[in-house]
Amino acid sequence: MNGTPVRAAVDNVITPLRVDTRNRRVQSTVELIHERESLEIIRAPRFSGFCGGVKRAWSIASRTRAGTEGPVYVSGELINNDPAMRDLESRGVSVLRVAEGETPPEGGTLIMRAHGEGPLTFERAQEFGLNVVDATCGIVRVVQQKAKNLEDQGYQVILYGHRNHPEAKATVAYTQRGMIIETLAEAEDLPRFGRIAALAQTTALLSEYERICKVLETKTNEFVNQGQVCAWTRMAQDEAEELAEQCTVMVVVGGRKSANTHRLVEVSALHVPSYLVETVEELDPSWFAADSVVGVTAGASTREQDVLDVMARIDEIGRTLGAPPPDPRTVES
Repeated sequence: MNGTPVRAAVDNVITPLRVDTRNRRVQSTVELIHERESLEIIRAPRFSGFCGGVKRAWSIASRTRAGTEGPVYVSGELINNDPAMRDLESRGVSVLRVAEGETPPEGGTLIMRAHGEGPLTFERAQEFGLNVVDATCGIVRVVQQKAKNLEDQGYQVILYGHRNHPEAKATVAYTQRGMIIETLAEAEDLPRFGRIAALAQTTALLSEYERICKVLETKTNEFVNQGQVCAWTRMAQDEAEELAEQCTVMVVVGGRKSANTHRLVEVSALHVPSYLVETVEELDPSWFAADSVVGVTAGASTREQDVLDVMARIDEIGRTLGAPPPDPRTVES
């Protein structure tokens, strides 16, 4: 979706943030970024940027690196954000996928990623004598335990999510027969089961998960819905929709591999052209006009400075668009 607008509606009006991009200060206000007749920027006020689980994982990784002598590894990408991962790597935190056969050159500390890991990763870490620091999101850990318990109770566990997403893979790794489905069509093609328990990747779009559940109910005589979509994710999606209704274009800052970031683009795009950018360099001035009202939100794995940098660049673009054309008499031939 990056570089290509997609089109999206809301019921309520939110209180935007005023952002002084030149001084990099953010403060709550009912006003827009500038009181001038030119491009305006409104940031989603509450749910843009690091969620609680990501903030905790980032803090754990930073503290572990600062307070640990010797190698520090992370079991995969700590969070789905390439600029953030490059930052960690520059500070000496490297990725070590022990469940995929990678071995540490020496002992050290292994941080379990925010998306969670399956039992095999913990077992391999123990075999290698690594100190384990678990940064798994608390909500994800609850879903993992539900998957195991429900299968132990005789349910066929079916998780709605992305088949190759680390959270979804880690969750079904706690079962013997659990399966992941990605689409309504896959749900419709399933055979009947005696008992079905539905779960959801915590960053799933709730409306899509509910449609999946309606189909799964027809595939069994006993159905339980145990899905738990992260509250932050739901509220961020609602907030992005509300913001989109006030704007002429939306910019979502976040990692391209981040499922929750893509959901923000999708819900914003139901009303206005919406663009995903991972870094400030990806902004295209052609997306904006002198009178644009630009909404900005960010995925749950996006650092605050990345959001502020994007907003500062949009502001610079707006000043250029609002500038009068050069006097031809001052242009050298």
